[in-house]
Amino acid sequence: MRICQNCKTRNVDESVFCRKCGTKIEENPFICTECLFENTEDSMFCIKCGTKLAVEGKAAQTIAPAAGNRNAGYNKETAKQANASTAFDYNVYMNGSPAATAQDTKVNNVNFNKATTPAPANTTATQEMVTGDANTVGNTVGNTVGNTVGNIVNEGVVAEQGDWIYYSNSGDKGTLYKERTNGTDKQKISDEVCFCINVIGEWIYYRNNSDGGKLYKIRIDGTERTKMLDDSVDCVSVVENYIYFVNYSDDKKIYKIKIDGSEKQKISEHKCMYINVVDGWIYYCNISDGQKMYKMTTDGKEEMEICEDESMHINVIGDWIYYRNLSDGGKIYKIKTDGSCRAKVNDDISSFVNVVGRWIYYGNITEGVKLYKIKTDGTDKKMLNKDQSVSINVVGNWIYYRNEFEGRKLYKIQTDGTERQEVC
Repeated sequence: MRICQNCKTRNVDESVFCRKCGTKIEENPFICTECLFENTEDSMFCIKCGTKLAVEGKAAQTIAPAAGNRNAGYNKETAKQANASTAFDYNVYMNGSPAATAQDTKVNNVNFNKATTPAPANTTATQEMVTGDANTVGNTVGNTVGNTVGNIVNEGVVAEQGDWIYYSNSGDKGTLYKERTNGTDKQKISDEVCFCINVIGEWIYYRNNSDGGKLYKIRIDGTERTKMLDDSVDCVSVVENYIYFVNYSDDKKIYKIKIDGSEKQKISEHKCMYINVVDGWIYYCNISDGQKMYKMTTDGKEEMEICEDESMHINVIGDWIYYRNLSDGGKIYKIKTDGSCRAKVNDDISSFVNVVGRWIYYGNITEGVKLYKIKTDGTDKKMLNKDQSVSINVVGNWIYYRNEFEGRKLYKIQTDGTERQEVC
């Protein structure tokens, strides 16, 4: 991914000019690919959100700027004011890098990983999973798919299991929380910045941004936090007994690993993004081939091109794939999984596409990234709010999104556009 220094738009790695403003893109590894904050040239991690930067040979300089911050007398509140962001990671700012140990450790008197009191097990879950299939783990209804494909390609900030919602709390630096679907019993699970949340039975799998985007798991009661890989990962998708992911430590190749951490395997040599794992197939955008849409079997033995459009935010729903078509200015298209019946759905420049049932939810860039929905046949387009809505996740009858107007705070709104409320 290449970030435009002028407008901070994310562009594909092969881009020479920004697709939004036309500015020639200059390499700047200190612009964070997660939150777009431009860090100083002695940074190894983003001082705003904690993401590891794509910087080589800087390890020896990591702690020095943090030491300077401490010596300057910054405390948590003054540091936040200086950076003007609710997503600002004080631990990274003051200590140079996030903690990576599972114990209740303290570095320079800043506590990274102290867990909250474990939550009681869910004993009343009867709600049908949004992801479809469900099984019973103890007295808890358990997913067999960790999250929906639409949520995963939109950072996976919210996941559901039974009558619990698990989410990245942007009001608390993106750390891991859970609450009941009715908004009660809010509980903190972990102090780490997390994305790509998947919940299967008693376990939560996630990308740990407080440890360079590595793959972790933790029990739903906050115990047994475990690092599963030293690789930096994205688009984590847990399907039954396997975890599929894009491996940033191996040039964005697709890998899989068993949920017990064994049998790590590379299954594609292509540079990829936006993976969907559905019915024995992995659908993805092939960066190595102009971001065209491909699919391959989960064992990697069969692989084929679906269409030549430069694609993003793909959602595989039944026999159809819905996607953002950069070859036509970012408008939403659909195509059959066999590559037939390609059709345009809307004329808006769109982003953060998330498809549930017969509705497509998206950020309408033409209208300032306001939250919209449209039917999958292209009818009944409707604006749902006037917020600058990113990271659009859908759970049940609720749409969760980060509001750029308010420091990326997490909000939710009913799918009909009513009952807008702040989550954190």
